[in-house]
Amino acid sequence: MHKEYEVKLAASKKMLERIEKIPKLLDWNIKGGEAKHLVSHYFDTDKFDLLYNNVAYRLREEDDKKIVTLKDNGTLKNNIYIRDEFEKPLKNREDVTDYNFLDKHFSQILKITKGSPLKEVLLVDNDRHILELRKDKSIIQVALDSLYFVRGKRKIAFNEMELELKEGTEEDLLECASFFRLKFHLALSGASKYEIGLKSFNLIPLL
Repeated sequence: MHKEYEVKLAASKKMLERIEKIPKLLDWNIKGGEAKHLVSHYFDTDKFDLLYNNVAYRLREEDDKKIVTLKDNGTLKNNIYIRDEFEKPLKNREDVTDYNFLDKHFSQILKITKGSPLKEVLLVDNDRHILELRKDKSIIQVALDSLYFVRGKRKIAFNEMELELKEGTEEDLLECASFFRLKFHLALSGASKYEIGLKSFNLIPLL
């Protein structure tokens, strides 16, 4: 398990394309060009027990890699979301909703669901472009996400950028986030993709 330090900003697709081409960020060096296609499957019960207990359970596919992740909604501190995240790479075709699999690797899910079965409730199809910002010993990863929330044959487009602290201090993360917010007039977006996706399909209340 590790802690994730992250700032999320709402942005249009055109704005993400502009951001990807910025030549310099204050005294930070920018390395870009990496692109990924991610497909994330989110699982929950019919009553969304995991969501209402502030956790998300996800299977993410990237090329031939599959990673199962359990993360909480975390706490908000100075516009930074701090979340606990536990990841498990899959080496075969294990059923990530199976009782035995959960009991072995994610027993906390069973405590929350109390035996209610999990099913896929949301798919997120994401084209991600990555910028890496470096200064001294600090590293900030910026993910520019153009994605679709998918349920059956329905698809809803969504765009955002995530700034994640890989090395350095929270002040480093806030410095970079503040620059993007001011230069590109971006608003904070605190909700997780899982929560935003469910709200997009009117599956949970708009709180």
